[in-house]
Amino acid sequence: MASIASLGVHQPTSLQRAIDEGILPANPAPSSYSWEVVVDKEGNTPCEDELLTTETCVLWSRGGIFRKSFRSDLENEPVTQALLTYFPASADSQNVSADSQNEATEATPTATPCNLSRALVIFLKTQAHIFFLSGTSHVVHMPFEVESACAAPCGVIIQRKYKGKNAGPLPLRMPKVPPNSFLSSQLAPFPVPSQSIMDFSVEGLGKPKTLPLRLSSTLENMQLPIEAPESNWPRLVCLTDPLLELGLVVAQHERPRTAGRRRSSTSSMFLNPADEIIHAEEIKLPAADGSHRCRLNIAVTVNREASMYTVWRLTYLEREDPFTSKPKQKKTKTSRRRSSMAPIASGSATPVHPTVRESFGAPLPGKKPRKSVKIEEKDKVLDNALSSLDPDKGSDATRRQSRRVSSLLARADLSTSQDRGSFADQPHAPHVGRRAESHGSQRSRMSGPSFGGGTLSAFNQGLNSLHEADSLLEELRAGGDIEGFHNMGLDDNDFDGLTHEMLLTKIHSFPMDNANVRYSLSSQPARMQSKVFVLVGPSTATDDQGRTSLLVGIQDPVDKRLQLLTFYVEKPEPTRGKRSADQNSPNVVFGELRRVQSVVDSCKIADHDETMIILSEDKTGGRELSLQSPWGKVTKLTLPLLFHDNPDSLEYSGSHRTNKEVRGRRSLDIRVGGAQIEAICHVHSRGVFDLLDKDGRFHRVKVRLRPFLHQVRQALDACRSVLPAAYAEKVLTGWWHIMQWLRNVDIEESGESIVDVEWSAFVLLIMGSFLTLEGAGDGSTTAKGGVQPRPTRPTGWSAMGEYVDPNSSACASWMRSRGWQWVLDEGALENVVDPEETAPLKGFMASHIELARRYLASADGQLLFGPNGYLPTALQRDQASRNMAVWSMMMALHVLQEEQRLTILAPEESSPSLTELRALLCQLAKWLAWPHFHAAYAVGMPAEPETEQELVVLTESTLTEPSGTYCVLSWIQQHLTAAKDKAEFPTVEQVYMAANQNAPAESRQNLWEALTPRTFMFDKLFGLLGSISNHVEMVVAMHSCGFTPQVLETLPEAVLTPLQDVIFMCQSNPPSTWPKTLLSLVNRTDIDGLLQPARVIKAHSDAQAPSHLAKWDFRMLCQHLDELHDHVEETDGSERQAVVRSLFREDRRLNEGQNLLSATKPRVLRLEPKREWSESEYLERQKELVTVAATGTLAIPAGRGLLYYALRYPLLTQKYHIGGFNLTCIIKPPNNTVGVDKTLFTEEKINWAFFHQGVSGGLAISPHAKGIDTSWILYNKPGQDLSNRHAGFLLALGLNGHLKSVAKWVAFKYLTPKHTMTSIGLLLGLAASYIGTMDSLITRLLSVHVTRMLPRGAAELNLSKHTQTTGVMGIGLLYCNSQHRRMSEIMMSEIEHTDDYEEENPLRDEGYRLAAGFALGLINLAKGNDLKGMRDMRLTEKLLTIATCVKRVELVHVLDRSAAGAVMAIALIYMKSEDHIVARKIDVPDTVLQFDYVRPDVLMMRTMAKNIILWSKIEPTFDWINRGLPAEYRPQAMLTTVTKLSSRDLPFFCILAGLCWSIGLRFAGSANTQVRDVLVHYLDQFMRIIRHPPGNFDVELTRSNARMCLDVLSLACATVMAGTGDLVVLRRLRALHGRDDAITTYGSHLATHLAIGALFLGCGTITFGTSNLAIASLIIAFYPLFPRSVQDNRSHLQAFRHFWVLATDPRCFVTKDVATGQPVTVPIRIGLKPTSASGKAAIMAQGGTRVPGMAVIIRRQTPCLLPPLEDITRVTTDASAMGFWNLTIDFEKAPHLIEDFKKNQSVYLRHRPAHERPYPATLRALSGHDASFNPADREPMEWVFELDALRGLTHAERAVVLDRTGAGGGVGEGEGASTAVDVRLVLKRGLDGISRDRLLGLRLLFEWADRRGMLVRPAASKEADKKGKKKVSLELDGEKDDAGQGGWWLRDSVVEELKGATWLAGRGE
Repeated sequence: MASIASLGVHQPTSLQRAIDEGILPANPAPSSYSWEVVVDKEGNTPCEDELLTTETCVLWSRGGIFRKSFRSDLENEPVTQALLTYFPASADSQNVSADSQNEATEATPTATPCNLSRALVIFLKTQAHIFFLSGTSHVVHMPFEVESACAAPCGVIIQRKYKGKNAGPLPLRMPKVPPNSFLSSQLAPFPVPSQSIMDFSVEGLGKPKTLPLRLSSTLENMQLPIEAPESNWPRLVCLTDPLLELGLVVAQHERPRTAGRRRSSTSSMFLNPADEIIHAEEIKLPAADGSHRCRLNIAVTVNREASMYTVWRLTYLEREDPFTSKPKQKKTKTSRRRSSMAPIASGSATPVHPTVRESFGAPLPGKKPRKSVKIEEKDKVLDNALSSLDPDKGSDATRRQSRRVSSLLARADLSTSQDRGSFADQPHAPHVGRRAESHGSQRSRMSGPSFGGGTLSAFNQGLNSLHEADSLLEELRAGGDIEGFHNMGLDDNDFDGLTHEMLLTKIHSFPMDNANVRYSLSSQPARMQSKVFVLVGPSTATDDQGRTSLLVGIQDPVDKRLQLLTFYVEKPEPTRGKRSADQNSPNVVFGELRRVQSVVDSCKIADHDETMIILSEDKTGGRELSLQSPWGKVTKLTLPLLFHDNPDSLEYSGSHRTNKEVRGRRSLDIRVGGAQIEAICHVHSRGVFDLLDKDGRFHRVKVRLRPFLHQVRQALDACRSVLPAAYAEKVLTGWWHIMQWLRNVDIEESGESIVDVEWSAFVLLIMGSFLTLEGAGDGSTTAKGGVQPRPTRPTGWSAMGEYVDPNSSACASWMRSRGWQWVLDEGALENVVDPEETAPLKGFMASHIELARRYLASADGQLLFGPNGYLPTALQRDQASRNMAVWSMMMALHVLQEEQRLTILAPEESSPSLTELRALLCQLAKWLAWPHFHAAYAVGMPAEPETEQELVVLTESTLTEPSGTYCVLSWIQQHLTAAKDKAEFPTVEQVYMAANQNAPAESRQNLWEALTPRTFMFDKLFGLLGSISNHVEMVVAMHSCGFTPQVLETLPEAVLTPLQDVIFMCQSNPPSTWPKTLLSLVNRTDIDGLLQPARVIKAHSDAQAPSHLAKWDFRMLCQHLDELHDHVEETDGSERQAVVRSLFREDRRLNEGQNLLSATKPRVLRLEPKREWSESEYLERQKELVTVAATGTLAIPAGRGLLYYALRYPLLTQKYHIGGFNLTCIIKPPNNTVGVDKTLFTEEKINWAFFHQGVSGGLAISPHAKGIDTSWILYNKPGQDLSNRHAGFLLALGLNGHLKSVAKWVAFKYLTPKHTMTSIGLLLGLAASYIGTMDSLITRLLSVHVTRMLPRGAAELNLSKHTQTTGVMGIGLLYCNSQHRRMSEIMMSEIEHTDDYEEENPLRDEGYRLAAGFALGLINLAKGNDLKGMRDMRLTEKLLTIATCVKRVELVHVLDRSAAGAVMAIALIYMKSEDHIVARKIDVPDTVLQFDYVRPDVLMMRTMAKNIILWSKIEPTFDWINRGLPAEYRPQAMLTTVTKLSSRDLPFFCILAGLCWSIGLRFAGSANTQVRDVLVHYLDQFMRIIRHPPGNFDVELTRSNARMCLDVLSLACATVMAGTGDLVVLRRLRALHGRDDAITTYGSHLATHLAIGALFLGCGTITFGTSNLAIASLIIAFYPLFPRSVQDNRSHLQAFRHFWVLATDPRCFVTKDVATGQPVTVPIRIGLKPTSASGKAAIMAQGGTRVPGMAVIIRRQTPCLLPPLEDITRVTTDASAMGFWNLTIDFEKAPHLIEDFKKNQSVYLRHRPAHERPYPATLRALSGHDASFNPADREPMEWVFELDALRGLTHAERAVVLDRTGAGGGVGEGEGASTAVDVRLVLKRGLDGISRDRLLGLRLLFEWADRRGMLVRPAASKEADKKGKKKVSLELDGEKDDAGQGGWWLRDSVVEELKGATWLAGRGE
């Protein structure tokens, strides 16, 4: 015991709060509330909770602070109990680690489920209120009255109130009476010792009541049941999850000892109703393998009727659905279950799902009927038995059929079996008859035990009459001949169907052995009458078989008796194959039972170690406190002064105000006085507990069980770890006793001074152990050396020195500092020393040797070391064991001392320090006559004057000195430098194994590794050196041995350098497959954070420095107030402005694209006046021109949506502004601003333009924006009237996926007004957000807007056809890629519908049928080769017929409407299928004559469809286009020969455009210049063709068709170069944008602006993909039939033009500086697959170097758009020259990186440490100054390098010191990481010769420096190694610029400088 202190008088933390709130009165009585302290041990630090419980309220406090109160006044039920427990956390957190939870459950069956959350459970009479501390709450209603509850490791065990089979009182222990008494002599159910019966006492009776006995009362009528049992529920149930139902607690009893009659299986299913739970706890056991700690759940129950305690092992059973579980494998051989096999409940096949309730008459779904048993004879016997039990046999059959869950429940105990051989038979359990044990049977037989088991004679007769039937039932139910007899419903109860969740496996039972009659306690729960605690033995206290000790203590406060049960936990034996859950759990074996009398109270306290504190009482009534444990010795506690206030509290007033009454009571001697302490309660963590006195005050006391000083703790642990299990823990007890002796003995009078009591006690313990070998343990120690005169106490300077520096050396540590060197040099101490101090002062060793001898001679010392001592070196031990114990402790302390030399955190000069331990070892080596060890310890230590006692040699020691001194630095040096003669260094484990042969050592592995972790690391590393061939494997081996950056940072500098040299070689290019911890070891955590979106970087929104200069004044703000929102598109990319500026940093192409797509700036037009025009006519012409130009302006928003896509993150507190149109124009040359006639451009007339404006505004919001929910959308709703812009805004939000988080009622609110545009936007947006989900609610929303999907007979919809077209397309999106048959049938019927051909404005026009074709294609997207269940629909044949067959003349207009939809459906269904048959059938006709019967645009679509099907055959060459044309058109394939427009060329133009469209789709987003050149050629030709002079109708028809082809070509070019802003394409699109003629339609302008937007998609940060959905979306969005006017939707609904959003692919690779978060431009190398399209294009363009067998390499500058990811093998940054570490993204080896890249395209680069290279160093040397020659650019901290220590640093080392870029370059993380400069300075300081370890470190460093150059491959042998690489022991083949030219972590020049300084120091210079 280190110390014991008083913490004052305490009350409950929340007591004052309860009084203030009126819950309790002032000065409440202790009986009005209960106070409980619960310690939460799950976290790293224990957390203490307090519960104050009253009848109506529970108050919770944590950490001494009131947190919350929970009141139950409204429930009208009193609080029964409150407790804290754990429940499973939320479902989200459970899904995260479901795999790990399953693994934990399989590995350890007793492990509780993970992801637990702490909760407060308040039990009322029939309710349980569960309050999670995180905030959520639940209420669980109980089907019974709760008596008490017990917190389980997961959940809670609930005990219902039980009145028993008889309502009389519980059986009582009565003294024997004469036989003629009215009481029988057979009251006890089993024999009881006579002594306990005769010692009758009424102490525990309280206020006994008189028994209501009359003269007619006999034993029989006393035991008559007053009332029938109230319930058949088990006594114990459990609740493991508030969201699930109650679970059942089933029991697994011991194997029956009699094999005669078969017993009921259900008798062992549940516990005896009289069993009560009193304790449940999860025990953490030290693992046998030393890797982790396993868990064991222990529960304790008591049966007060049988007076038995039972200890159980608690196991959580796995929940499993019986209807979905896998069927069991049939056994080849069936055998009948013998009656000797105990029925066992299964945990792996629980028959009922937790949420399944009891079925009332209805059969459970999915349940298979059991096979009938065809044995007629046994059926007859069964019927007879049933008839004898139940006369109402007919109703029973129905009951049996309706209760199937109960039958499954009853079969749970037959599913598995378990070997019970590991559980020993317990002799303490009395034999009880079979009838008395069948409480588990759920039949109401009234056979429960009562007063002694006696029953009424009438009841016995009734029971005997049913004995035969009951025997038959028992025989059959115990596994008899008839299978499934228990399914007949005989045992059905209210709890049938509940899940078996907890299994209690019996470990041991023993009698209570009560000696008192307890009338007053019979009504209280058993948990109130006893206290249970469990102690786990330490890892050093195992038995001879290596088993961990487990001590279960049960304190009986009434009888003042403590019962201690010792169990042993043994590791399960290894078995082959897969182990079951029970086999993996540890075996618990009973050891012994001990009863300790006269124990008033006891409990467990823990302060790292666990022990018992016992309050005992002697016969005189005196009481004392003591610490006891089976593995230690009794230590009595003497209470200090008990303070009234807590001295450690913040509220302490400042003076120790002691409680006078308590002090007086203590002065009377508490051990002899009148029992002042009543109980021990409220056990806290860290050895704190409360003592209750008779006045009701709680005195808080803290007992420190372990040393406070870390050095003492380690030294004690080292000695404990190597001693045998019988003595290991007794060493700690001996240290406690010496601590008490030092505090009690008057040391001041003897002249000694003790500063660190703990260290002095340890020194005395070790010295006493060694001095016993001198033969001085017999009490004659004072004779050694004669009687010493008593010295005087030092005063003055000497006394101050002892307390300032109580070190073991003669010279104070502060004097060895250079700052105080002048004190020794100038003789300043001569004037300080007191001349009166003439007596010589004894040193530390001399004084403690004298103290040790004095202690050995004392009575206390004899208890430790004397003839009856308990320490391993006591005189009663044999000489060999004493010598071995001394040798073990000596070697353990030596290994500990060497371990501390491997860390710079071990103090060398403070107290106690490494120096003091070395001084102790030096003295011990002197006593053992080990000269080499003594010399090694003495080096570097200032010598003290030796005394006679120090020179004594232990005469009885026969220990020989080891051959070597076991120096850890020499050991490391010889292994790292591959020396031939390698010295060995023992570990603590080897010391233990050498001293204790064949002793189990597995349990101590954790202690050894925690004690000497670095020694074990190096030992493992050196064991792996033989198999290491290069530096990468070396680093991997270091990681596997446990080296971390924190360990490396604390290693000595000389030891660190070799390891850091190896790490430095791996830093530049570590393998990408390394885990995070391994990358952290080489300080490359940037690789682990590769493409991780969760990385938090403090990025600056603007790279420019902030400025206080105002850009706007008051006048400008007033002038431009209305225009602030109109120019919003110029700042939309504020989040990515730095990236966008870097993308287009070389020119202003992006600004040009933004100007082209600006709808808020007036356009500039030129109209040259003609002479014949008058001024008014000129003005009219200007107005006409402006009106024509306005048509193009209205088409701009669709393109602007692509330009600013996903760039904005709106502020949720501001309304999102959507601008309008500026249709005014500036006419040149007169510079007139001309407006349009606003009546021609009202919102009703151009509603689709405003719809596109809303879409473009909404698409600017990023899909990753947060907070876009229902409230924000309604906040931006434009008042009461719905607008077209808001309708487009809804569509944009849906396309970005934001409508998925919108409440469904909002949809009804928007759809109710039947606003057409709003309905279109909302329905399409919802379908896009829920794409592919088949959501039922969205399906209903869409169905009510489509006539075809209404039920027959429904009224016609009053909706526009555009809304119905939207509904059809929405169905296609919602069921995308689902192959839904019903939806496919509907869409097919809409395509081929022929009933409405006579309507003037039919619903099913071409646009509607086209939407149906798109929907059909999306439902079966790319599923042409696998149409599954739609073969019978003849889908393909019907579509091909509609698309290609010859039409009937009367239906030609109808079939023409369906042809486009059918072609699109074929294209989408058979996309990329490579089906040549379908491709040939959908292709254009074979002859030119047939072209006259097909629309030209359909020819274009069929051409595209054919090539989309044959996806891999598309080639971006003129030759491929030539082959794709009909033979008649091939001569004109280049279009250069077309000089006249003729309608005969319409098919030719469309087929050619279809081929180009196919190429654009195939290479979408590839930025392939080869493809671009081919498409641009045809774009130029079509631009030339449409500029032909106007002519007749035939010419204009051809021009219109050529314009459509031109639109397709412009979109194809932009699709290929999407996001690149390609100048070649931009020049042509700018020319098309400038068209202001009246012939150009609105649709042509729309196509041009879409192309410009696609060219700058997302301002260059996004491109298009080529997935199936992406290609389908591009086909839908860029459908070639564009509207002729703003309101035109006949052929294609304009809302579909925005489906390109579904095809976007973010591939902008951005590199950012991890220090600033700003984008940086660095070169990258992109590896392409040679067979890919991008690889072939790169080879042809000579943009990369082609290496045979290697990937094609192209070089780019970031930020940039990457080629398609499927074409890339890897991306590597080449930023070494810029000072960054390079990163590699290997898509080929790590395919998961593709998905990560799609989520986050940013990579953070770290600056590499500055490294001095020859070339720049030479330039600086020649120039004589740095590049920063300008004085203004000089480093402000340059003056630091003028200091002497930093004067010689190189340019690179100065950069490392300043570390402006955050590169680090050191060992560890953060600003305090050690760098090579730090190591250099420390090593240079070690040359002063003060520290021996630093000199040894320099020797190690020099050896390594000489050796490391030989381990690098010579340059001449590299060519030879290419053919065959020869492996060496440690191959450090680093990069050429690093290791190849001396690039070590610690430079060679630094090592040479240290060598020179060492040489000079050796010469004394």
